[in-house]
Amino acid sequence: MKFEVSIDPAYKEPKVIILTDKMTDEISDLMRRLSETYTDALAVFSDRGVEIVECKNIIRIYAEKQKVFLQTASGIYTVRSRLYELEEKLNNQFFVRISNSEIVNMKMITNMDISMTGTIGVLLRGNIRTYASRRYVSKIKKLFVI
Repeated sequence: MKFEVSIDPAYKEPKVIILTDKMTDEISDLMRRLSETYTDALAVFSDRGVEIVECKNIIRIYAEKQKVFLQTASGIYTVRSRLYELEEKLNNQFFVRISNSEIVNMKMITNMDISMTGTIGVLLRGNIRTYASRRYVSKIKKLFVI
């Protein structure tokens, strides 16, 4: 594997580009380790292989059928971390746990419907509807000063 560093004053933030003819375990491992180092991006898996998703593009992360999924406007990906591990990695100023099985990006919330029974319906960008469990309602209310 070859490495190259180019110093360019136009870049205010480092950018890593991997050029390869095919996806290998070595490349997948490298991408995973890079995404773990910088929590502004996560390594995810799709039918095209391993991809890096910037945290600002994440709409929600949820567990379903013993797997963890990450949803963006461009698609749904598989994540090999557990929700509690992701919750620890992600910036808690932008991400909030709304149930045992879901974390949402607060910047992606477009509407919250508070019912008389105490549940909160959460509408996310892309017309994605989910619900906060009662256990997390008070935490969410404190974040948004409801």
